[in-house]
Amino acid sequence: STVSRAISEFNPIGHISSIETETFCLLLIEFTCVSKMSDDTCSSSSSDDEQDANPLLERLDTALEDFHLNKLAKAGVRNWVQKMAQNPEPYKRVLGWLLGRINGSKPSPTSKWQKGCPEIFPGLRALPVWTREELPWLDQVEQAFPAVRKELMALRESSGFQPFRQPSWATKLKADDQVGSLSHDKGDWNVYYLHLHNKDFQQHVEQCPKTCQLLDSISRPYHHALFSALTPGSHIVPHNGPTNKKLRVHLGLCSTSGSRLRVGEAVVHWEESKAFCFDDSFEHEVWHDGDATRIVLIFDIWHP
Repeated sequence: STVSRAISEFNPIGHISSIETETFCLLLIEFTCVSKMSDDTCSSSSSDDEQDANPLLERLDTALEDFHLNKLAKAGVRNWVQKMAQNPEPYKRVLGWLLGRINGSKPSPTSKWQKGCPEIFPGLRALPVWTREELPWLDQVEQAFPAVRKELMALRESSGFQPFRQPSWATKLKADDQVGSLSHDKGDWNVYYLHLHNKDFQQHVEQCPKTCQLLDSISRPYHHALFSALTPGSHIVPHNGPTNKKLRVHLGLCSTSGSRLRVGEAVVHWEESKAFCFDDSFEHEVWHDGDATRIVLIFDIWHP
């Protein structure tokens, strides 16, 4: 009852204080019997039903509903969270984010340009465009340009390119077929997926072995990669990515002249064979004023 009362008294928060996070961990430890207490107060015969009745874990499940976890995955998350509570110091950001979800609150973004991002993970550095000094492997990406471009050119007539769609929350531009939302109000935007989380694009992967070899060589992959084709005169409206826990890398492949990207207040111009990395949780916008279709390789990495 003491734990249940403490849970019910949690208040919505912005930034997580160490005291609140510490209390959260103590509640997890006390109420879930993760570790064997010295006085053996946790009974080894506790049933799954008793653990399911744990109000803190019930709130944890509710907080993670957006991730559509099956029963096995949910059990894995519970176990992982309980283990983090035993040694919280290395996981302060994760526990702070999780406590915020349990409380139904959203951390304040570091930058005003991240206000439109639906998921802000607290404590992550916020830079609109990252420097090459911090990401020296961008040289490796550029060295692969000839092989990647060659594979792209072999796909120019491929039926694998498809219209790009954003989640319905991302913009107010609704697609005619009611599938997601559009990101552009001028021109046309088509993509050729190589990786999209758990979607199967094996045929595409087999057509681009050198490109996928490059992607596999990059540490901390987010498993989201595609060729992006933007027709002349296109304009991608201001929008924010879904989360700040990843960064986005672009490699210019062809017809980049006349293309520019605004990320917050920073502006980047694409160049063939050149790569750069930006944080797409910042509001960003694209113009392509060139006279041919601009194509780039896009892939995401976990925030360092």
